[in-house]
Amino acid sequence: MKEEEKQNKKTVPMKGKNAMKKRWVYPAVYLSFAAVILTSVLWYQNDAKNTENNNTPESALEDDGTAVPVSLTKEVFQMPVADPEAIEVVKDFFSSDATAQEQEAALVFYNNIYYQNRGIDLATEDGKSFDVTAALSGNVVKVAKDPALGFVVEVEHDKGVVTHYSSLASVSVKQGDQVKQGAVLGQAGENAYDKDAKVHAHFEVRKDGEAVDPVMAWDQSVAQLASAVEDSRKEMKKAEEQKAAEEQKKAEEKKPAEEKKPAAPKADDKGGKDTKGTKDDGKDGKDANREQESSSQSAEDTDAPAESDETSADDSGANE
Repeated sequence: MKEEEKQNKKTVPMKGKNAMKKRWVYPAVYLSFAAVILTSVLWYQNDAKNTENNNTPESALEDDGTAVPVSLTKEVFQMPVADPEAIEVVKDFFSSDATAQEQEAALVFYNNIYYQNRGIDLATEDGKSFDVTAALSGNVVKVAKDPALGFVVEVEHDKGVVTHYSSLASVSVKQGDQVKQGAVLGQAGENAYDKDAKVHAHFEVRKDGEAVDPVMAWDQSVAQLASAVEDSRKEMKKAEEQKAAEEQKKAEEKKPAEEKKPAAPKADDKGGKDTKGTKDDGKDGKDANREQESSSQSAEDTDAPAESDETSADDSGANE
């Protein structure tokens, strides 16, 4: 009975313990852990690369540290109309680099004076009114009724950039409003400044108060436009300085040549003086001769009466 109980008490052998006794088990476990760790590292590196290649802006702060909405950093200038395909540019920006014919077409005749067009004029082919929209998100800083320009709206953006909208028949915003790109600002109309354009909208882009060609701004962000304007100003300033230096150099080269040129002799003055002296001497000689002749004649005249007196005396004596 004891032997049967001992046999019944035999437990089922654990396969795990037997497996652990085998020599290849531990190396296999180590290799599995190593594979898991290596996979985790590779996955982390790929995730970091995807984060770096993301198109989000590098910073959501301006140079002064103020927060800027991420949507604004991606905005680029657009045509300030609701339907760009239905609008055409009827008068271009006056550019100093344009041809004479193009410059003439970019002039505005008002009060018998020609003015340079500092923006572009937009109109429809059929001459009807249309919605004028914000070319870029910003803050409305001016809404006014001008007797010559009609309703005027100005929107301020970053980096000293302002967009100007005029020749509006009506407005849909007020000063102090925050407008998003594409928001309706007003409706195009006529104005007294440019009657020939009839129903149109005048659009300007200004950087630090100076008008720039709006065509230059299309599909450009505020930062890109500001950088392009600064580069253009630097080039113009450099060209002006170079031109001034060349003119100064020419003036300096011309000045020594004039200094080395021999002075003209003053023979005329000396000759004039000598001739004058000669003439004076001749005049004095003639005057002296005239005085001598007159004195001789006077002496003769004095002698003549004496002789006549003597003759008269002789005659009277003879008579006696």
